[in-house]
Amino acid sequence: MTTPLLEVKGLQQHFPIKGGFLKKTTGYVKAVDGIDLQVFPGETLGIVGESGCGKSTTGRTILRLLEPTSGEVWFDGKDLAKLPKEDMRRMRKDLQMIFQDPYASLNPRMTIKQILMESLMVHNIGTPAERLKTIEEIIEIVGLRKEHLNRHPHDFSGGQRQRIGIARALVVKPKLIIADEPVSALDVSIQSQVLNLLKDLRKEFNLTLMFISHDLSVVKHLCDRIAVMYLGRIVEIADKRTLFENPSHPYTRALLSAVPVAKPRQKRERILLTGDLPSPANPPSGCTFHPRCPYATDICKSKVPSLSDIGAGQLVSCHLVQSGELLSK
Repeated sequence: MTTPLLEVKGLQQHFPIKGGFLKKTTGYVKAVDGIDLQVFPGETLGIVGESGCGKSTTGRTILRLLEPTSGEVWFDGKDLAKLPKEDMRRMRKDLQMIFQDPYASLNPRMTIKQILMESLMVHNIGTPAERLKTIEEIIEIVGLRKEHLNRHPHDFSGGQRQRIGIARALVVKPKLIIADEPVSALDVSIQSQVLNLLKDLRKEFNLTLMFISHDLSVVKHLCDRIAVMYLGRIVEIADKRTLFENPSHPYTRALLSAVPVAKPRQKRERILLTGDLPSPANPPSGCTFHPRCPYATDICKSKVPSLSDIGAGQLVSCHLVQSGELLSK
């Protein structure tokens, strides 16, 4: 069996809530509340869910852009969560991120050449001549030209800036790239171009990607496996085909029922969830989805379901699916 490149165990990211005159901690926002997942070499794992479910926080915590509250993040045989900061800085050559906002993620005072050169200099990669050759090659690979290197970020459109962000992530030849909603801030007409670029780059460089998105149709286009998040926890993981053809968790079914389908063969029932998304500062007991689940029973309200394999590598966090009660419904 293939060894995972990245393995996350029990990852938590709790932000303290300060209150009162002395700014004492009165509670915690449980943005990520115990996540287990694996990413294998050469695959693209998608993470999807509603806004506020903790997707982006998961990506940033894995890279230690946010310090984890607890948990383990194993990468290349090392627990990133426990590495000293200097060792973690050296590891960043192998772990890169493509940010959501192409306008805010590039330094407006630097030229594109300086932005791309910075990563190579920080990690002491190559001679000055080799660095220049590398960035000239990478800028053309992402669909821009050499003469663009001397321009500043404000000279480019949103799609072009995101191509620069992709080039910055690729230039140090990382082993894993976390893409945090890289197309959500772009015009719809540009989104497909950037997605196709990522798809081509994945094949060309044999990239391992973690792709974070709220758009299931985008994830279906790019990913091999998909993890569905709800309120800081993963409720289902499966390969793309299994998830879209046989979703098991009630939340996954509701999400998929909302995806528009071109020329549907048969009318699909729209599953409408009742109630509001609970606050991560005060999540429900037991299964966090139980207040909105049409099938919830007493055990769902009191006991947290484990993420268990129900067959063919499909992992589901649901008492009723695991007991076989929900499969017939």
